[in-house]
Amino acid sequence: MSLRALARGSILYTIGTFLPRLGAFLLLPIYTLTLSPADFGVVSLMISVSSLLAIAYRLGLDGALLRLHFDLSDRDRPRLYVSLAAVTALTAVVSSVVLGALVAPFFGALFTGIGFLPYGLLTLAITATTSLQYVPSVLYRATERPGRFLVYSSGVMLAGIVATLVFLIPLHLGAAGALLGQLTGGLFGVGVAMVVIGRMRPLAVDRRLVREGLAFGLPLVPHGISGWILNVSDRWLLGLLLAMTALQAQSAIGVYSLGYQLGQAVSLIALSFNAAWSPFFYARGDSEAGPAILREMTSVVAGLLGLLAVALALGAPELTHLLAPASWGQGRVEAADVLRVVAAGSFVYSLYFMVVSAVFLTRRTALLPLLTISAGAANVVLNIVLIPRIGIMGAAWATLTGYSVLAVGTALYARRGYPLRIDLPRLAVLAVAGTALVVAARVGLPLAPSLGAAALHAGGVLVFAALTAVVLRGPVRRLRVLVRQPPTGVVGSATPVLG
Repeated sequence: MSLRALARGSILYTIGTFLPRLGAFLLLPIYTLTLSPADFGVVSLMISVSSLLAIAYRLGLDGALLRLHFDLSDRDRPRLYVSLAAVTALTAVVSSVVLGALVAPFFGALFTGIGFLPYGLLTLAITATTSLQYVPSVLYRATERPGRFLVYSSGVMLAGIVATLVFLIPLHLGAAGALLGQLTGGLFGVGVAMVVIGRMRPLAVDRRLVREGLAFGLPLVPHGISGWILNVSDRWLLGLLLAMTALQAQSAIGVYSLGYQLGQAVSLIALSFNAAWSPFFYARGDSEAGPAILREMTSVVAGLLGLLAVALALGAPELTHLLAPASWGQGRVEAADVLRVVAAGSFVYSLYFMVVSAVFLTRRTALLPLLTISAGAANVVLNIVLIPRIGIMGAAWATLTGYSVLAVGTALYARRGYPLRIDLPRLAVLAVAGTALVVAARVGLPLAPSLGAAALHAGGVLVFAALTAVVLRGPVRRLRVLVRQPPTGVVGSATPVLG
């Protein structure tokens, strides 16, 4: 593969991987305009439950399929895809039926004020349909067809968006309509998966390949669940721990979800960058220049994503008042406060992606699930302690703490196997300056947006941008020199990576 083809493929894979997240952002203004805070809370809660169930439904077979694809010949690969897809489909159907029968009688007790019909049933249907979406994705990635991967991801996203617009605007179906839109996207993915699998020969299930897939995939399930706890469980805990009526709790979840999704824009960019950074670092990380490349790139990424986080935090009042209608009332101000804290948490999460690359480079991944579990546990404990006391802001602060535990713990673990050297003075300067600007704006300016406040917010962003340019001048200059140097040696204990 040529460098140009590799670069093109990386871009297409990155876009395709994050189209579902982009779709959620594109629908956000539609949700806030057509749904009440309570309805938006119901949608956010049900989608979070679906994402948890999807981890269990897949049994880690999505990761197993990509890995085992390269262990088999072209003749044997169809049996692998058919076998693992059959297990996933069977698991999805059986699990949905059993869960539906068991949970339906007390669904309203688990999710106060939310009925199993239609919301619980739609959640199970969404989970069942989305559980098979990994099959075409893995096939197109493993066979180096980024164009088809992008078309497939775009199709799923567009089907969901178009259906959601129809269900919400002309049909006025509310929260159920938003979930039906999600289901439509899932059905589109199932249709493509069935076409892809139907063309494979032989259409036979191989028990040996099923056992190998489960042996590889099942250990990934606890790690995936821990990640869900860290990233998504706060919506469910809010519903359980807020001392409010059902309608008030759903409204609070909706307000929190608005601020949370806006703040997560930082980690969305970080995830996109990580798709390109990982292969870049794996090709250079074992060279003598590897630790210096990681150090300088971490500084650059921290500066740029820190600028985005500060811009979101300073512009939080304008963003939430722009996206949420006046009917949301004080909820717009509360969502802005959530946005500020979650943006900081997303920034810390982006640093985790940088330091964890050293762990993957050295193949010392055995303790990563323990780190994720520890961060998730810290998140849950703080949610339990803080939500009853300070409401939705407790969940926001728990998110920031959980990400911090994950980033710091991973950095300390990475240093045991790789000469990880982070430019802490530069990061501290940016962190202190950004925090000071956000706190000053929050305390010293009106909570409601105005032209004067917006101008001051924009001025604060420009000041921080100027400081970032000064702080990053050295790292950028050194990074340009480092990436031109050919690998001259090996560091750490990793097996050399040939670039």
